[in-house]
Amino acid sequence: MHKLLNLMLVTAVLVSGFILYSLEHETRGLERQAAKYQRGIGEETENMRLLNAEWSSLTRPDRLRALAERFLGLSTLKAQQIVKLEDISNHVPAEPVMNLQAEGTDPIGAIIDKMKQQ
Repeated sequence: MHKLLNLMLVTAVLVSGFILYSLEHETRGLERQAAKYQRGIGEETENMRLLNAEWSSLTRPDRLRALAERFLGLSTLKAQQIVKLEDISNHVPAEPVMNLQAEGTDPIGAIIDKMKQQ
C-alpha cells in the first residue's frame, strides 16, 4: 500500500514538475516576444520623431516661399492685391473671358473623356 502511494506521489511530483517546466518555458517565450514588441515600439517612436523633424524642416515658411517663387512663379502677397468686398465687382469681369459653351469646346471634358476611354 505504501509503495502504491509513493508511486502515485512520485508520479504527481514528476507531472507537476513537467507542467511547471512547460509553464516556465511558455512564460519565457512570451517575455521574449513582449521584449521584441517593446523594441519595435521604441524603433517606431524614434522613426516618428525623425519624420516629425523632417516634416517641420520641409514645411518651413521660408523654404515654401522660395519653392513657390522658383517653381510656381508665385510671390508674396502685396498690399495692392487686397481689395474691399465692395470693390470686387470692379476687378472681376461680369462675363467669363472665355465662353466655352458658345465655342462648342470643352478642354476639361475632353481630358475626362480620354481618361474614361483608357
